Amino acid sequence: MIHLVTGLVSFVAIFGGAVIGLVIAHRLPRHQLTSETQAAVTVSVAVIATLAALVIGLMITAARSSFSARTDEVRELSLQLVRMDRNLRRYGPEAEVVRAKLGEWALTKTRELFPEKGQPRPSSEQTIEMLEGVQDGLLTLNPKDERQGYLRTLCLSLSSTMIQARWSLAQRTAHSIPVPFLVLLIFWLAIVFISFGLFAPPNLTAVVSLFLCAVAVSGGIFLIEELDSPVSGFIHIPSDSMRKALNEVTH
Repeated sequence: MIHLVTGLVSFVAIFGGAVIGLVIAHRLPRHQLTSETQAAVTVSVAVIATLAALVIGLMITAARSSFSARTDEVRELSLQLVRMDRNLRRYGPEAEVVRAKLGEWALTKTRELFPEKGQPRPSSEQTIEMLEGVQDGLLTLNPKDERQGYLRTLCLSLSSTMIQARWSLAQRTAHSIPVPFLVLLIFWLAIVFISFGLFAPPNLTAVVSLFLCAVAVSGGIFLIEELDSPVSGFIHIPSDSMRKALNEVTH
C-alpha cells in the first residue's frame, strides 16, 4: 500500500507541476515568454532532467540488486532445507521427530514469504523460533555410530547456515532506496513538468499528453519501489524453489 501511495504522490506532484506551469503561463505577460526565455529555461531544465535520469538509473540498479539478492537467499534457504531433510532421512527413524519439526517450519516459512489470500501471515519471530526448535531437536539426538554422528554434525551445520540465511533475508526488509533520494527526484521531476506546462499551448491535446507522461513517470517510480520490496505487493520473488523444497520435505 505504501508504494501505491508513493506512486500517487509522485503523480500529483509531477502533473501538478505541469498544471502550475500552465497557470503561470496564462498569467505572465507575453514578453516574459519569448523564444529566448524558452531557450534559457530549456537549457536549465535539461540539467535537472539529466540528474533525474541518473537518479532513476541508480534507483533501478539498487532495486534490481536488492531483488536479486533476496531471490538468491530464498533459493539458498530452500537448498539447505532439502539437504537437511535428506540427511535426517539417512540418519534413521530416530530423527523423524526432528524431520516433522523441519516440515512444519518449511510450511510456515513458505506462508510467511508467500502469503495466500484469506490466510494469516506468520510472523518472522514465529518462524525463527521454530527453526531454533529444529536445531534444539538435533542437539537431543544421540548418535549410535560414526555415520550417525557425522550426519548429526552435518545437520547442525546446515541448521546454522539456515538461521544465518534467515537473518540475512530479514535484514533486507528495509528499503535500499533512501527516502530523501526519492523526495528529491520527485521535486526535480515537478520542476521539469512546470517548464513543460509553462510553454505548452493551453489546449486539450497538450494537457492529455502531459497527463499521460506524468502517469508513465509516476508508474515507473511505483514499479521501482515495488521491485525494492518483492516480499509484498505486485512484484514477488520467485516462489518455485521454496515450494519445490516444501514438497520434497513433506512427501
